[in-house]
Amino acid sequence: MIKNFFYILFVYFLLVFKSFSNEFIGVIGVAAGEIINQNNEKLLSGSKIFYGDTIVVKPKSNAQILFLDETVMTVGEDTELTIDDFIYDPKTNNGNFVTNIKSGVVKTISGKISEKNPENLEIKIPNGSLGVRGTEFLVSLNDKKESTVLLLGPGPENTLGMVPGNIKLTDGINTTDITSPGFQAMIQNVVSLASPANPEVLTQMSSSMSHSVLNSSNIVNSSKNLTTNLINSADLKNNIIITAKKFDLKSDESASEILSSLSKDSESKEILVAMNQLQENIVVTDNENYVRTLDKDTILYDSGWFDLSPVETGSNGLTYSLGDEEGVSQVFDTGATQQGRAKVYVNFNKKEISADVLSKITLKGASTVDYSFTTPTVTLTTIPVVASVPMAMGSSGGVFIDQLIDSGGGECPADSCTSLVRVANTLQNSALTVNSGTTEQLMDKYNHDTSNSDAAKEVFQYGKFTTVDSSGLTGLGTFVFEGAHDAAASPAGEAAYVQSIERLEGSTVVIGKALE
Repeated sequence: MIKNFFYILFVYFLLVFKSFSNEFIGVIGVAAGEIINQNNEKLLSGSKIFYGDTIVVKPKSNAQILFLDETVMTVGEDTELTIDDFIYDPKTNNGNFVTNIKSGVVKTISGKISEKNPENLEIKIPNGSLGVRGTEFLVSLNDKKESTVLLLGPGPENTLGMVPGNIKLTDGINTTDITSPGFQAMIQNVVSLASPANPEVLTQMSSSMSHSVLNSSNIVNSSKNLTTNLINSADLKNNIIITAKKFDLKSDESASEILSSLSKDSESKEILVAMNQLQENIVVTDNENYVRTLDKDTILYDSGWFDLSPVETGSNGLTYSLGDEEGVSQVFDTGATQQGRAKVYVNFNKKEISADVLSKITLKGASTVDYSFTTPTVTLTTIPVVASVPMAMGSSGGVFIDQLIDSGGGECPADSCTSLVRVANTLQNSALTVNSGTTEQLMDKYNHDTSNSDAAKEVFQYGKFTTVDSSGLTGLGTFVFEGAHDAAASPAGEAAYVQSIERLEGSTVVIGKALE
């Protein structure tokens, strides 16, 4: 279930964004059903959103929009909204954001612009407007020309004892402040006073957003329970420090800050983005032949099988192919369910971690292949634990150690090789791939073009795991799979090769338990 999709997808963007008609300001994170823009172009998951765009969500459809300043809008059916203004400088978090909601239901989690300058986020509605100070809220418009605004909660960025977010709703003359989570105000002819939420609004929201995995009964539960965080940031640092001392480990405060931004029902993209920010903190030694010992102190984190989806804009901010001109994958079978699973074994007393990594991947024109790999046992150094493993997987089921690694020259520092792509149109350094030797061999290794006789049709897999809370009993797991489709696969055409790379992503929350 998707609740708060994502907060930090574009934290790496370093350009100052100014207002002009073709400016890229965000992406469609999830599209279920029929979603179009003002040009009647169909919008899919990963489609880019530009300054001035109008987003129209048709009946029995839902969408979720992720903006560069970390604002997230979940859009219900029969909804139309326009981006009237969007200026954002990620260096300073200064900007201006004006959205015009013309019909339907929109749930919003405000981002950096509102956090820095609350007066610079404005939501226009047919009979008024509202200003927002960092929070989560719902705007609902009905066919009686009534507008309802509901404050859902203070939002994930206000968990440090700060004053909860609030909303100023105005009809143009009168203004009402909504400061209590679970309270709403309406505009018919004039704005009403704030009062406890009407169950009819929750019902309308649930119905409007019930056409995809974005929603279900969780929508109503989320509204009633307001915003509940997985971690309380204020307590997290103290608890991490205490737990670290208990096991004679270091505390990783930067990782704690990143993880504390996640909500209880965080979904795949949000988790993937957060995981991209985490720096690996295990120690890999020459212990591939070390036999792991599983005892009463071992905690098993079994993710179970979870699905992976193709992406055009990865959680790392890079762009990937969705296939041919019709958007049909040329690497993975789009009709099959692509899945990953990890069984991670952590022993805090022995300071050890290892994992069984499994996946079920169906390549285009091939049957489903079950992959499995057991990692070496490595040493923990800090809490929360952050560990990852990249692998090359054969087209018929084998896994290989010729993986992306740091050769010692600093090409892949701090676990930065999470993709075959280093930057736009550029592959990772071929020297990072053991036994590959040249860029062309690296290209052939992950190429799936049937017209290229050298195409090995291997799949790049990257997996990452972290414990989350101070007890160590909650974990997060993510998987990435990549393959290319290029007839030439020539170093002279490196950009074309990179542009052909397709990527699957997926993540899940895992609850650890004592090993039986």
